Amino acid sequence: ALHRRRETCGRHCTSGFGFVTTIVSSLYILFVTWVLFLFTMSEETGNTKNALSARELEWAKNSEALLAEHKARNGSIIRTRFPPEPNGYLHVGHAKSMNMNFRLAFEKLGVPEADRRTVFRYDDTNPDAESKEYIDSLLKDLTWLGWKPERTTYSSDNFQKLYELAVELIKKGLAYCCDMTKAEMEAQRELAMKRANARNRGQDPDAEAPIPSPDILPGRNRDTSVERNLKQFERMKMGMEDEGTWT
Repeated sequence: ALHRRRETCGRHCTSGFGFVTTIVSSLYILFVTWVLFLFTMSEETGNTKNALSARELEWAKNSEALLAEHKARNGSIIRTRFPPEPNGYLHVGHAKSMNMNFRLAFEKLGVPEADRRTVFRYDDTNPDAESKEYIDSLLKDLTWLGWKPERTTYSSDNFQKLYELAVELIKKGLAYCCDMTKAEMEAQRELAMKRANARNRGQDPDAEAPIPSPDILPGRNRDTSVERNLKQFERMKMGMEDEGTWT
């Protein structure tokens, strides 16, 4: 749309627009650089011990076999990723994220320079909001700030694989299609949280937060058949359901 507007207003309008854009861009760059400097200083002067550690969940731990396979493939290489969605121009938050993923994360983990790799991934999963203008702009700004990714990838390249994995999960009974509304999901989440808190306090969840209906918890779609979900998932893929009504 911006390109079309430039074409209709003529050469002089385009030149004026370019001059204003240059001034605004320069001010923006100065602002980003200053904010990034302040962020970096605050991060580096704090206690970085276990700065990137998270909760250890038993079900989320990698097996010894998987860790060995990872080691065999990657050796001492550590990878991060910077995954913006190309639906607009980069802003200060993106500059902070770039600094974290291209430099600060490695420094906090003590990764040598030779073992650092960052993947630049376009999270292009919503074609209605994305354009080549933004794709080009993101790469230009990334390059201008001096970051050099190991490679550039696109989430959309994995759509077919992700679809196949979803079908596999459905066949194994580990995924299902759901038509719960936003209000129903909020009620489900609140009820599940109350029951979890009751268990954590040593109380009876059925007394503290009784389930009013199986349609809410576990949900009316949770225990449906594999055959039903495969058929519904195919309808969703073919665009036979209204946008946002099924997940």
